[in-house]
Amino acid sequence: MKSRSEWQPSKIKLHSSKYIVNPQGISPGSLYITLEAFRVLNQHKSYLKGHLIDLGCGMVPYYEWYQDQVEQVTCVDWYSSPHESKHIDIFADLNQSLPLEDGIADSVLSTSVLEHIREPKIFFKEIKRVLTPDGHLLLSVPFQYHLHEEPFDYYRYTAHGLEHLAKEVGLEIVSLQNYGSAIGVLVDVSSKIAHSTVASISKLFPGLIGAAIRKSLNGLIRWIQQLCFSIFKLPLILAALKRLNLSSRIPLGYVVVFKPIA
Repeated sequence: MKSRSEWQPSKIKLHSSKYIVNPQGISPGSLYITLEAFRVLNQHKSYLKGHLIDLGCGMVPYYEWYQDQVEQVTCVDWYSSPHESKHIDIFADLNQSLPLEDGIADSVLSTSVLEHIREPKIFFKEIKRVLTPDGHLLLSVPFQYHLHEEPFDYYRYTAHGLEHLAKEVGLEIVSLQNYGSAIGVLVDVSSKIAHSTVASISKLFPGLIGAAIRKSLNGLIRWIQQLCFSIFKLPLILAALKRLNLSSRIPLGYVVVFKPIA
């Protein structure tokens, strides 16, 4: 990873020996979905090892989270990324062949990138090509989510669609787990509506007053999302949502582990 000494935590940070989502590193309206996604992503950390390709890395928000588990990190992203690029080792169009050697990666991490890929079949084929035979791809992708980073927002994937793409290119799903639920979708959408409303209201007031209103109300929006997350991650609540068919059928997104088919 380039400029490693300049890296700073953003979305994920270390707190009291645990890695947690940093509320200040995320848009106020997107905290809940990030909490849910990381809760499940964190359960699959063991698949990251050896030479890791952080594909669509952006600001490399997960670097501190995985660095002690891997031996080498190569950060890859496209030139048009809206995020900072000072840590990117290789600039590449992720819709085309990657400028990486065959079998160079023991693991690939790709978080919230797949929905921005115009040519997903090529994307998966290239990941399979650069993985070692016993390597793994750890991927997260939203399902119920607002349009973002437009116009580069192309698809939303179901579990069946992800399985179909994997089979087409010779990948096998090791684990597929949804994150969030129908209730979580309501929390996420409500938070985004509230955040947009706060932005509009704060513009009606001059300078420091508007900024104070925005800071205060956005803090409340974050607190409500954290409270909801604390409730909905409880085992009894998770089990109830599963029994009511409100999680796997109406999730916020998926975390998936793939491996090459021998």
